[in-house]
Formats: sequence, structure tokens, C-alpha cells
Amino acid sequence: MKRMTGSALAIVALVGLAGCSSENIAESIAERAIEAEGGGDVDLDLSDGEFSVQTEDGSFEITTDEDGNVVMQAEDADGNQVFSADSEDGVTQIETEDGDATITQTGEGDDAEVVIETEDGTATYSQGGDLPDDFPEIPLPDDLAVLMSQQSDAGDGVSNVLVASAPGDWESYLDELTSFLEDNGYTQQSLTTTPDGAFFQYVDASESMFVSGGVADDPSSGGMSLNLAIGPN
Repeated sequence: MKRMTGSALAIVALVGLAGCSSENIAESIAERAIEAEGGGDVDLDLSDGEFSVQTEDGSFEITTDEDGNVVMQAEDADGNQVFSADSEDGVTQIETEDGDATITQTGEGDDAEVVIETEDGTATYSQGGDLPDDFPEIPLPDDLAVLMSQQSDAGDGVSNVLVASAPGDWESYLDELTSFLEDNGYTQQSLTTTPDGAFFQYVDASESMFVSGGVADDPSSGGMSLNLAIGPN
């Protein structure tokens, strides 16, 4: 299975995802980058518009331009730029020595969506709301409440990730899902059950697609929790 490069995954991990303003996205990126290097906690406040740190390995600086947009830059010990990011109107442009990315955020709260574009492909993250129109046609519980969905395309096919909750019991849904997969040519690779839930993985007849995930009791709702990953194998 092809995976996004380390730089692309780092960009994904550094972004605070849905619900952040451009400034909060910039703060999150900066804080986690510095923490990763220094091994300690960092709490940034951009209210005065500037922040900088200097070490023997290089420097990191955050400023705001005349329009109030956040600008970040990092240099190594030789003065070479290794990272830069500009945020404006919900769009963050990131340039690193390993690759570039564009992060676009729209909406707020349950309607928030973040799209991350890199040279390896595009990933879309949403918090709550509806599933993508082209989400794979597999059985899903009635009255599904989407907590998070992700869709990405790294060039070898579209991958989908779903985190959700629903009324009902997980055993009945698991039986429905696994029966559907087996009827459609999927083969069970693994299935682990416990009194509280189950984990599973299936691949199709050509071993080019997989469906994996887990279902479990959800004490907070009295129903079930559901995690699914579907994509190229």
C-alpha cells in the first residue's frame, strides 16, 4: 500500500484540523514543531504579532504582515530556509525542504472541512456532517452520526476513513457488514472479538482493496461506536 511521505504526514499531524482560525492553525504548527525538536511543551501567544526562537541548530520566527496574516519561517544553522508558511483567508501555504503543501479550511464546527494538497495527493478532513458523495457503498447503521471522515487520493486509489456512532448493537451490524463483504467476494484476513467489541480486516478477490475497522459498545450513547478504513491494498 502506498503511503504519504513523512513530510506530508507531518503536515497533517501538525495542523489542528477543523475549528481553527488561520492564526490558530499557525500556532498549532509552530508549537508542535518546536516541541518535537526540544522535547518540551510550548505555548505560543501571537497576540503581539511576533515570536522567534534561536538555537545552535537554526532559528524559527513568526510574524504578522500589515494585513494581519500569519507568516512563519525557519532557517538552519547555515541560514538556509527549511520551512515557511503563510496563512490568509483560511488558506495556509507551506514550503519545506521535503515538499510543499496547501491547506484550505472552510466552515466552522460540525461544518468545518480541511483540504490538504501535497505532491503525493489530496486529503479531505471533515468533522461531523455528511459522508462524501462517493463513499463506498457498504452497509452502514441507521441514524449514523459522523464524528470524523477523511478522504484521500495518493495516486493509487481513493482511501476513506470514518469515525462514527449509531444506535443499536455492534454484533448485529458486524454480522450485516461481514455477510455483505463475503457475498461480494471479500475474504476475511483477521477477526478479533471481545465482549465489548470487534476488530476486522477483509480484502477483495483481487487483493487490491481492503476494508478494516472496529465496532464496540459506546457507553456514552448507549449504542455503538464505529471505525472504518477502506482503500487500496
